[in-house]
Amino acid sequence: MKKDDFFLSIIIPFHNNFKPLTHLLSSISDSDFDDFNRIEVLIVDDGSKKEQSTKLESLNKKRKFILRIFHLNKNSGPAKTRNFGVKHALGKYIVFFDADVFLKKNTLAAAYDFFKKKKGRAFTGIWDKRQKTKSFFPQYKALRDHCYWFIEREREARYYLFSTRVAGIEKKLFDKIGGFNTNYPLPTVEDIELTYKIERETKITFVPEIIVTHEFEDFLTLSRKYFLRSRDWVKLYFKRLRFDPVATSKREANKSTSVGIFALLFVIGLLLNLKIVMLLSLIFFSYFFYLELPFLIFLYKEKGLLFTLKAIPTGLILYLIIDAGSFWGLVEYYLFKKR
Repeated sequence: MKKDDFFLSIIIPFHNNFKPLTHLLSSISDSDFDDFNRIEVLIVDDGSKKEQSTKLESLNKKRKFILRIFHLNKNSGPAKTRNFGVKHALGKYIVFFDADVFLKKNTLAAAYDFFKKKKGRAFTGIWDKRQKTKSFFPQYKALRDHCYWFIEREREARYYLFSTRVAGIEKKLFDKIGGFNTNYPLPTVEDIELTYKIERETKITFVPEIIVTHEFEDFLTLSRKYFLRSRDWVKLYFKRLRFDPVATSKREANKSTSVGIFALLFVIGLLLNLKIVMLLSLIFFSYFFYLELPFLIFLYKEKGLLFTLKAIPTGLILYLIIDAGSFWGLVEYYLFKKR
């Protein structure tokens, strides 16, 4: 294989999720796409269990595209895994997919076309608002994301998070900016930091036609991710001292703040039996409800009244988790500064 043989390299980090990966590879093969001889797919095994790692070799059957499999000796996190994939990629352009996504029929063609027609040097795609599961929380999360990108968009704001669930970049540019920061061993804000690095060189184009499906995890799994992401995001915030739609908008920040103040005042008022404090807490709750209203209206249209009512306490809990993560990140930030 020669470097000039490939136009596009698809990087897929893998860690103990074999079945979803097979679905992703099938969706690539089933794409409405003609230039399979110009693409390669690189799977980078991030220190998976032996039985999972061994299974990868069974994927090396004859396919429409070249499939290359690499193994890291130990689990190093998605940042290092993706950097490794790009280092070994032969294509001029890179597309990242998470191992648990599934491509729509036109997704691959749209990504290929973006670079072929030189529409930009980097893009970010989107994931479908629909979920296969009937469980409440995965559906809530998917609709929450959709609303953030399409319903609650701030006027004149440009949404451009380089979401590694589905995103692409010119390899030369990726190498120039140094790739992902490998100081993040967990998937928290490495994509946000990379976004800012890309934006210093070129604009990231949001392409809603480049779409995948993604099944979200349960409440406890995603709550932990919210906490860790908020913790690490605070440290990034202090480098820029401004909100933007990459990680969180002003609206989302105000929601989180109002929920935190509401909870604090409510507990104080309840414990000390201070009615004025309780009343003040309700004012902050009302403000949160006002900010959340576009999302709730969207949910009502999509899922009905019962789903929408369940979403209110769910949102309150999630924002409290975000507040807790942000507070912990703030503590770590100032402790680190003093060292």
